[in-house]
Amino acid sequence: MKLRILILGGGSGDVGRDLTRILVRNNSAIEKITVTSTKTEVAQKFVQELNDPRVSSLQLNVMDNEKLLAAFEKQDLIVNTIGPFVTYGIPVMKAAIKSRVNYIDICDDIEPTLEAIQLDAFAKDAGIFLLLSMGWFPGMSNLHAKSLADQMDDVEEIVTAWVTGRKSPEKVPSKGLGGIEHFYKAQTGKILSFRQGRRCQIPAHQPGVTLPFIEPLGPYQCYQIEHPETATLPYIIPGVKTATNLGSLYPKQRNRASRLTTRLIDLKLISLTLATTLNGMSMQSKKKVNLPQLNASYIACIGTKDGKKGQLSYSEVNQAVTCAEATSQPLACAVYYIASSGTIAPGVHLPETALKLEDILALGRQYRLPFVTEAKHQTQWSDTWISPAK
Repeated sequence: MKLRILILGGGSGDVGRDLTRILVRNNSAIEKITVTSTKTEVAQKFVQELNDPRVSSLQLNVMDNEKLLAAFEKQDLIVNTIGPFVTYGIPVMKAAIKSRVNYIDICDDIEPTLEAIQLDAFAKDAGIFLLLSMGWFPGMSNLHAKSLADQMDDVEEIVTAWVTGRKSPEKVPSKGLGGIEHFYKAQTGKILSFRQGRRCQIPAHQPGVTLPFIEPLGPYQCYQIEHPETATLPYIIPGVKTATNLGSLYPKQRNRASRLTTRLIDLKLISLTLATTLNGMSMQSKKKVNLPQLNASYIACIGTKDGKKGQLSYSEVNQAVTCAEATSQPLACAVYYIASSGTIAPGVHLPETALKLEDILALGRQYRLPFVTEAKHQTQWSDTWISPAK
């Protein structure tokens, strides 16, 4: 099955561009790709660099619903990489439903994730699927958590955590204002989490938790951050009473500046908008572009296995991909899964309700994507456990 794909943000965003580069390598799965940007010349320049007749550009503001619906015509799949999803998620999903075209995104905000789930009946009536959050965190984090949980008798607590270094493979990366706004907002004020079997709010600014990542990273301090995993995994995996997501920057000294900024936002000494703008201005600096390339994952399910209490954890370190590539590569595998006649039923889906971890990893190996082939990883059972919620 050859797909006609519209990649929102594919002409200008780091994730969208890298996804496009991956997909054009495949001659059998892709009939046509249209990449969008709000700036015509930016998308056109990217298309010229690709020099592939299957790829074209489109100037598009996704908040212009009339033009958005027109862009969705004669497409097989919409891939939305434009954040923040709290702003740009639901309007695009509703347009996909109205246009009766399948949809995938990398949504990393809780509010639109929960709102999207309420669109399930509408997606089913339209005969399409909406696959949410199919990136790295969330995305691969969900699939690994579900895989671990399936190996246990029961799970009462889930911990998901990430560490990331260099942002993008681009020589001149995007400012990434949507991602920066999401990052700061998820660490200020009170954030949504899951405690004692219910969704609740907790203070964002809390002491760090040291987690046992495998080498070459080793033990590393991570911090509370609002993310969809805490809202969705407890409803997919039976018995979960607590779910926590944590994140951290690499190298570790970057966290000092980040946490200072979020405190200043909390104290109303600087606005979220200004903090986002200032950070975005530095994203194209040599210092940021030359950051070390490292991404690390830590997923733990706490409960019982073979009748014994403890935790089953998965830890991974990858020094061959940037944060954008760690997101775009599993997203590409989901597209390849669909193109190879993989079935996703109509309705709204999370990664763990539509896909299997082993299928995504197999596709990563098949297409030699470094998020799989270069990862150092370890799954380990321990009769002691780390609960960041305590």
